[in-house]
Amino acid sequence: MAPYVLLEADFRALGLEPGAKPSEVKQAYRALVKQWHPDRHHSEPYETKAFAEKKFREIDEAYRRISRSWAKTVRLAAGRAGGGHRRAAGPGTGPQADQRPGTKAQATPAPPIRAKNDKRLFAGAKIVVPVLLLATAIFILTQLPSFFPDNAVDTETLSPQTVEHSPEAKEPNSPKPPEATGPQSSADLTANPSPVSPPALLQPQPEAPSAFFTLGSTTSEVIGIQGTPSRVQGQTWTYGLSEIQFRNGRVAKFNNFDGSLRVRMAPGVSEDSVPPAYITIGSSEEEVLLVQGTPTRVDGDKWSYGFSELVFKNGRVVEYDNYFGSLKMRLLPSSLSGAEPPKNFTIGSTPDEVLAVQGTPSAIHGNRWSFDFAIVIFRDGKVHGVTSSDGTLRFIAPEETGNAKGPSGSG
Repeated sequence: MAPYVLLEADFRALGLEPGAKPSEVKQAYRALVKQWHPDRHHSEPYETKAFAEKKFREIDEAYRRISRSWAKTVRLAAGRAGGGHRRAAGPGTGPQADQRPGTKAQATPAPPIRAKNDKRLFAGAKIVVPVLLLATAIFILTQLPSFFPDNAVDTETLSPQTVEHSPEAKEPNSPKPPEATGPQSSADLTANPSPVSPPALLQPQPEAPSAFFTLGSTTSEVIGIQGTPSRVQGQTWTYGLSEIQFRNGRVAKFNNFDGSLRVRMAPGVSEDSVPPAYITIGSSEEEVLLVQGTPTRVDGDKWSYGFSELVFKNGRVVEYDNYFGSLKMRLLPSSLSGAEPPKNFTIGSTPDEVLAVQGTPSAIHGNRWSFDFAIVIFRDGKVHGVTSSDGTLRFIAPEETGNAKGPSGSG
């Protein structure tokens, strides 16, 4: 009962009635993805963006569960129908079994038509047979020296050091002369097979240097690792719901939305290096890779891990969005005066004081810090205003602390 209830809720999440057709589900999914995709709400207020990301994740998870249920149903149906189909096959089946006696399909061709066809075949054979014989004779003559390597010598293609009038060629026990720089005959290739290599199409293809591709990989490397894309549009290759974007024939961006891409970004540091426990503002790309691993999406200076995002500038983290908790992010106050941290902060407090009171923010975008749905705005390194309708912030207005200077900014 539980799976049915869950599937019904998934249809409701897509705005459909339970049991909707696959085409209706796909159409609804595409429309909702376009409506709630995080990129469409990137410049909107943080609360709206967070709600859109949550809605987008619910839609995607519902569509995946519905797709998996369809795939399971198709496999079960194919398994049941497979045995009966094989038993039905036999001598009495096929196109010939459907023909009734006396039909035109079984009628004997008329003698004049058959004679005419025989004449055409004979005329074609008069041309094809001599050509085949001539090609066979040429092949035998050209390949005959390779069957007698000790006696066959092609003086036209040998270098001067190996022709008959050369002293080295007359003495069989003399040291072998240096290899000729010009083209070699078939006798040379047979007598000294070491430098010979098979044709390019017959040579074993080199194995991929890695089971994964990365930023900067070529198109051929991606095909060798990932296979043929399901769709190609300009410089964008699509694999399922994931995408790879190329620039000048190399991977520049990727979005491993459904996890189908075999992509990996390795940190450019020694494997013996001890990875940090967390990332913070100012962490390098290598430190992020050591802590978080390969991102699910890379778009220039923006890296995404699920629905969380990091923004780099000059290779260092300057902003982030960790609303869904995918990032191992921690910010600690650099210095505080006094033995005990303050219990509250107010207008004019420093970022260190806010960190000591509130801990690590959920997101940082420029001078805007978010703690879930509460917001702290800084100006010139001091708290300028706050919005805390849900009581998340331990904030005290200046008038409550006896300091009436500056606007409260409390919402």
